[in-house]
Amino acid sequence: MVVAEWPNLQHTFRTTARGSHAVRKLFQLAIPLMLSAAVALTSSAQQAGDRAPRTVLFVCEHGTVRSLLAKVLFVQYASQVGLRMQAMSRGTQADSIVPAWMQLGLGTDHVALGTWRPQPLRLADLVDAAYVVSFDVPLSATAGARGPREQWDGLPSVSKDYANGRDAIKLRVHALVDSLKRAETPARRRAPSGRG
Repeated sequence: MVVAEWPNLQHTFRTTARGSHAVRKLFQLAIPLMLSAAVALTSSAQQAGDRAPRTVLFVCEHGTVRSLLAKVLFVQYASQVGLRMQAMSRGTQADSIVPAWMQLGLGTDHVALGTWRPQPLRLADLVDAAYVVSFDVPLSATAGARGPREQWDGLPSVSKDYANGRDAIKLRVHALVDSLKRAETPARRRAPSGRG
């Protein structure tokens, strides 16, 4: 029930309860309880919304190499440092499968994709993302993003040298995760105490 409706409810109860002291007393006790319940429900809903993990969206042309690798590395490192964010990989022209050589490379890193499949980039992905990172795609491809956008263009080729390409992406991912982790730390904890 919306709080604004309570004056109408109060008027209705007073009108129907005229002459009945017991009903009026019950009404006087019920209103504070209803207010307390409404405040508690509103507070829980807001806290639940605050706890929903935000998403970093990685975008490359095929959605199966650089963006996928960045997603995997992001999830691993974010978990290590306690950053409550998730990651997605999308392709502007998504392939239907991950190349065998990429699966082999991920396997050497002890990463199994399971049932994961490449997904094409949708406007909803951009709108919902808290942060968007693209790899060598036109900036216009991520123009629908509401959050900050970053381009990681010109990194070493993963297909030519998996380890070298992975390490270049890993450096960027770790810097991004560290930056996002610092941003989520309350300012009062980061502020210097001013004591010498």
